[in-house]
Amino acid sequence: MERDAILDGIREVAAQHLGWQGDLPLEARLVEDLELDSLRLLTLAVEVENRFQVALDPDTEAEIESVLDLVRAVEGLLAGPRLEKGG
Repeated sequence: MERDAILDGIREVAAQHLGWQGDLPLEARLVEDLELDSLRLLTLAVEVENRFQVALDPDTEAEIESVLDLVRAVEGLLAGPRLEKGG
């Protein structure tokens, strides 16, 4: 999956589950620029996992500071094995 498609999916998740409106630039920092608190960060992580059918590792989650970091994390997971539903 291409980076633009991943970013579009993250934008959809942010709009639907966080009520985010407007642009979501790659360089935007999740806490400092987008002002996401811990609950909203968790919601974003869970819904991105659901959208792309991936599982973010807790260590990886801790390193995600920007939209670009999240896109790269999803890219890396999509390049590897995917989760099976119901398994």
